Amino acid sequence: MEIFSMKKLSILLGLLLLSSTFVEAQQPRRGAIQQRFQELESRRVAFITRELSLTPEEARVFWPVYNEYHDKRLKMMVLHRNQRLESANVEDLTEQELMEIADNEILGLEEMASLRREYHERFKEILPILKVVKLYNAERGFNRQLLQDGRGPAPGRGRN
Repeated sequence: MEIFSMKKLSILLGLLLLSSTFVEAQQPRRGAIQQRFQELESRRVAFITRELSLTPEEARVFWPVYNEYHDKRLKMMVLHRNQRLESANVEDLTEQELMEIADNEILGLEEMASLRREYHERFKEILPILKVVKLYNAERGFNRQLLQDGRGPAPGRGRN
């Protein structure tokens, strides 16, 4: 379920990042999308900050590294999403093209895992291990919250 949630968030963030390529005639719409993306980023930062209870010194060292990781991850997700979109009509592709698509899917997952491993090691150098684990929990919790906010309250329950 969490992987499915991460995919939804990845698609949402990818779409928001792609909005910057719209033509000038769509300037008002682009501005609204960029504003929404900035609001989302502000919420993410506030959520993670609250969940990790970072000291001022930890925050000073952590946020530049985390933002670097987050930016690289978003770019990677957009790239992989675009590759998948290019191969949407698989019925008309050759065996060789299908093999390339399948291999690229695995390579994309490996690249994401490699990026995660690289920054995991960096996070362990700058934060206590408890806060590294809390970071991963906070990322999942924020993604869950985004999905719940998008769906509205469950039947029989109000919003929290």
